[in-house]
Amino acid sequence: MRERTVVDESLDYVVVGAGPAGLQLAYFLQRAGLSYLVVEAGSGPGTFFTRFPRHRKMISVNKVHTGWDDPELNLRMDWNSLLSDQEKLLFTPYSDKFWPNADVFVDYLASFVTEFDLKVRYDTRIERIERDGDFVLTASNGDCFRARRVIVATGVSRPYVPKIDGIELAEQYETVSVDPDDFTDQRVLIVGKGNSAYETADNLTERAAVIHVAGPHSQKLAWRTHFVGHLRAINANFLDMYQLKLQNAVLDGAVEKIERDGDGYLVSIRYARRDVLMQSRYDRVIFCTGFRFDASVFAEDCRPALTISDRFPDQTSAWESVNVPDLYFAGTITQGCAISRSPPAPSSTVSAMAYAH
Repeated sequence: MRERTVVDESLDYVVVGAGPAGLQLAYFLQRAGLSYLVVEAGSGPGTFFTRFPRHRKMISVNKVHTGWDDPELNLRMDWNSLLSDQEKLLFTPYSDKFWPNADVFVDYLASFVTEFDLKVRYDTRIERIERDGDFVLTASNGDCFRARRVIVATGVSRPYVPKIDGIELAEQYETVSVDPDDFTDQRVLIVGKGNSAYETADNLTERAAVIHVAGPHSQKLAWRTHFVGHLRAINANFLDMYQLKLQNAVLDGAVEKIERDGDGYLVSIRYARRDVLMQSRYDRVIFCTGFRFDASVFAEDCRPALTISDRFPDQTSAWESVNVPDLYFAGTITQGCAISRSPPAPSSTVSAMAYAH
């Protein structure tokens, strides 16, 4: 049994989440001589990347051999390194893979914490954030912290589940099997048109009989929108199979209903550009509709407003909550600002937002 930690004196900052955004902030807060603490629900840094992407290949560029000597130009092709004053703490010495393995990135984050002796408290899941002038953060283990400012860098941590009749019958991206043999000769419907959906589809192409990818909107391609959260080429092999009529298809339509049909499922899909309801039978239905920000830990009087189907915190151009002063956001949950712009603004926050889309 360890003693409960209660911090009565307010820190300048409490950062919630020890992913790349939280750790980068910790580095600069420490250099600025500010009092801060990073609290992390997991047992180590980068908890998100211990699970996602499910097939372990990241989509953040790691180009080691650029032909340049200028460090600034090299960083243009390095989407994984955190910024510091030590060249050895770049990500490129950890992997020479252009699309690195997520496990290596987790090791890199751990090295970053150790090298700079960042103040991180693990196994500390914040379950309540209140305000009595300063913010008061209470963890599930009883720890309590006070801060003048809070920066939330947790990412979009909860699955986004659309309101669809029968959705409880479908499998979810975060738990579905990643073994293609489990889908041999099956008809599979994947709902969603982001990187997680196409990552899943590509993994099943050698074994599944038929794969349909469905979503209510047209496909958004990163090379067209210049937003790295949209579909990346590394996950777009499925589009080639669709265009060449190899039994797989991309459907522009909204799933309206999923119901049992013997050993499989009957799914009703309404086409986006014509009022036609299509019903098809599938052996498996998988939802890969992304994730959303979890605001449930905030007390009512300091709960941040949400935007874009309540998936992201609504924030100013300075990444501050529009309705809660001194509450800031960092990392993948700032993508709401980029998505709401037309066209979306480029971003390369370790491309973490791409995995959450």
